[in-house]
Amino acid sequence: MNDFPPADAADTSSTRIPRPTPAPAPLLITFTAFHDLHAQRYTDYAFAHLGDPTVVRDLVDDVFVALADHWHRVLAQPSPAAYAWALLRRVVEAECLRRAEHLALIEEAAFAYVLIERAKRLLEQVDECMVEDLGIGISVARAIQKLPGRQHDVVVLRFLAGYTPTHIAEVMGIEEGTVRSLVSQARTRLKTRLAPRRTLESGRTHDDEE
Repeated sequence: MNDFPPADAADTSSTRIPRPTPAPAPLLITFTAFHDLHAQRYTDYAFAHLGDPTVVRDLVDDVFVALADHWHRVLAQPSPAAYAWALLRRVVEAECLRRAEHLALIEEAAFAYVLIERAKRLLEQVDECMVEDLGIGISVARAIQKLPGRQHDVVVLRFLAGYTPTHIAEVMGIEEGTVRSLVSQARTRLKTRLAPRRTLESGRTHDDEE
């Protein structure tokens, strides 16, 4: 069992977690460096799921408070970045559940439009016919939502937040080659999931023309 509070401890509707007592100087320096490196990346990931800047800011702050409270234990992990990322992911999922929203991306037409604009490179590599179709955009959002854990995360960070594989590897605590492999796997899954939709859409268009 780890020393972190349960994921819903970051519930922003409750009393805010108090700031931790100051850590010894060496620990404080390493924590500050970690915070400065990853805070914006955590924020972008959380915003892709929640879409509320105030909720996201408070949630990310609470994650870093929890990390700071146990920073010496975080540093003792084989990969502090991976350990911290797992905590962020649990907290984001818990907040999505609390808000009775989906665990991943918002399935609205407005979001689908943003998805198309931000992720054209991904969509073009899955199916070049998709890039201007808003209905397809919604289907892609739902398909991304169903990607397994790390595939979902790298797609959000790479194609929605715009981070490089190097930056994604840093924030998730994995190898850059693993990031590239996960992106490739995600593209394959998306193509497989969306193929039936393309077949139905093509058939519907043919029928309409008749």
